Amino acid sequence: MNNPLPVLFTHYGEDWIRGSEALLLDLLAALDKSLIQPVVWCNAPAMEKASREAGYPTYRSDFQYYLDYDSPRLSPRDYAASVRMGRSLCREHGIRVLHANSAAPVQFLVPVGFSERVPVLAHLHIDYLRRSRYALLLHAATLIVGVSRQVNDGPIADGMAPERTKVIYNGIDFSRFPPAAGNLRAKLGISDDAPVITTAGSLIERKGHDVLLRAFQALPEVPVKPHLLIPSDGPVRESLKALAVSLGVADRVHFLGYIDNIPALYQTADIFALASRGDAFGLVLAEAGHFRLPAVSTRVGGIPEVVLDGKTGLLVPPDDVPALSAALARLLGDEALRRRLGDAAAERVDRDFTVERMARQFEETYASLAAIPRTSLGWGGVFQGLRPYTRLVSQFGKASPPRYQV
Repeated sequence: MNNPLPVLFTHYGEDWIRGSEALLLDLLAALDKSLIQPVVWCNAPAMEKASREAGYPTYRSDFQYYLDYDSPRLSPRDYAASVRMGRSLCREHGIRVLHANSAAPVQFLVPVGFSERVPVLAHLHIDYLRRSRYALLLHAATLIVGVSRQVNDGPIADGMAPERTKVIYNGIDFSRFPPAAGNLRAKLGISDDAPVITTAGSLIERKGHDVLLRAFQALPEVPVKPHLLIPSDGPVRESLKALAVSLGVADRVHFLGYIDNIPALYQTADIFALASRGDAFGLVLAEAGHFRLPAVSTRVGGIPEVVLDGKTGLLVPPDDVPALSAALARLLGDEALRRRLGDAAAERVDRDFTVERMARQFEETYASLAAIPRTSLGWGGVFQGLRPYTRLVSQFGKASPPRYQV
């Protein structure tokens, strides 16, 4: 029997377990440990604690990334220290693949990979701006794995070979969801016959909750008025509450804050709505689909890869209040359509967006990367990885120099 393949998972993030942190922990738990031996390197105590409790060899250091928007001033000494530690971990654990759980660690893992002749996988959860893609050395990674096709479009447009990119959709570990507990309708004072729309996602401008509120207010009059659930929290919470008051719908809009019992939220609702102005994947849409909720969302980013328009939900342009309101009204008025879309969403999510499927795809990817001859992974490969940089430099001085994407 072959020994499991040692993979170093490097995560840079805030001191919490959300989004990419939770996805990484789910992936690690789902990997076949007879095939993959995880080692974790992170910068935040919360991730260190969660990783250690899960039983993985775990290391923490205050590594940083540089030369990007809002990044600290470049410290050659600290950068070199991160590279040295990465090389040390590779040697100590016999690492065969470097997995960066975002673009930030790629910046120091690339020289680690070149020096130790180990392939670098950049796992991208968001669509990065052009400056970020160059500053973080994304094009020098051996392989970019995006959570959607749209995430990979930027590096390919920069000149990265498409065959050095791959898509592995996010997978959800539905077994970690607790059983639905309590009667959320009764707790919120919502009658049994009132339709309920729910959303999810941090209360930030990009998620478009303001558009959803306006679309909710514009819904046509019906005998029983619908209610809107807004879980989570964020910097625009108070402005959203003020908007609900000004629109005259505050009595039917429920700001729930962070809630632990996600199934209770989804099982209370009839429709899931997401008015995001940009989203690389839209994990909450997959969660809602698992609970047979038809979705109304925006046609942005990777969302059309999660919600199939007319098959598992309805898609509308971003920042289009009338279109969003009309789509919601269409579902509110057609129970058979809601059931058909919800059933199709559950079937697709449970086939394409499970953590087991994600783990099997990553296992295959690690094996293929580890099979690359080490002789082709040294500093000689830097020229292939940096071709997009030479392309960028060649455009300097022309009439229309490239601008960073917004």
